Amino acid sequence: MAKPMHLERQEAYEWPVAVYLFLGGFGGALITLAFVLHFFQASAAMTGPAVLSGLVLFALAGAALVFFDLERPVNAIYSLNNAKTSGISWDVILIALNFVFGILFVLPEYGSIEVLHGIAGVLAPYQALFGAIAAIAGLLFPIISGGLLAAPASIPLWHTPALPLLFLITSFALGLAYLGSLFSLSGTVYASFTGGILALSLLTSGISLAYLEHTHNGPVEAKEGAHRMLKTPRFILVYFIIGLAFPLVLSAYLLFTGTVLFWAMPALAVSLFLGGFAVRNCVILNGIQTYPWPY
Repeated sequence: MAKPMHLERQEAYEWPVAVYLFLGGFGGALITLAFVLHFFQASAAMTGPAVLSGLVLFALAGAALVFFDLERPVNAIYSLNNAKTSGISWDVILIALNFVFGILFVLPEYGSIEVLHGIAGVLAPYQALFGAIAAIAGLLFPIISGGLLAAPASIPLWHTPALPLLFLITSFALGLAYLGSLFSLSGTVYASFTGGILALSLLTSGISLAYLEHTHNGPVEAKEGAHRMLKTPRFILVYFIIGLAFPLVLSAYLLFTGTVLFWAMPALAVSLFLGGFAVRNCVILNGIQTYPWPY
């Protein structure tokens, strides 16, 4: 006789994993964007603050990974023994690469500090190489960590290539808004940042709709997870309205009207910050899988 099946929320991942995915993706985006800014005279001054902010975010993400997921710091080292088969080991490797090469990349920016003058001079000829390695690692982090979450077929709400793309694009939209906020505090507003945020917001909207379409036509576990997610005020209010609709409307208004509002970039950064964490948290907490019941 077949056993009756029951839908249950997964209990392996909780909100700390959403914190880790969010901060790591944000940090990776900042370091990658810093590498791009480094080659433009007008924005080169922001390279140092962008990399340092990214390193702080990676430090927080690494702490969340070690203490909430791996449970002990030594487990981060043990995970490297299974780099060929363990997805989490690649997250640890990417965090390490960002720290090592991110620091080597940013040190020449502070060569005017007397203590750092000597080492900055030695590293300066290789700064672009160090930055390229850090940027690639930063770009790969939201893709690989999102892919790790999307890997288990037993949780259809996660099992889609839309998830890594969503994590990647929302991370870079937030990174642009954060850097745009730093420029606006110094009295400079660049339309290219606003256009980038608009383009990424449009991409996020398309991927979000495709993701919801995937759940609607997917297995019963995906439908149930999406149903619970759409009933959550955090998903509708914080992600769709604050984190998606507001940046889309505001960036379009600023770009097409030519209006300059110095508070706009900080407002976009706050809304994308809230929306970025909300979507990761809602997706993780509503991952549904099927269990035999009652055994």
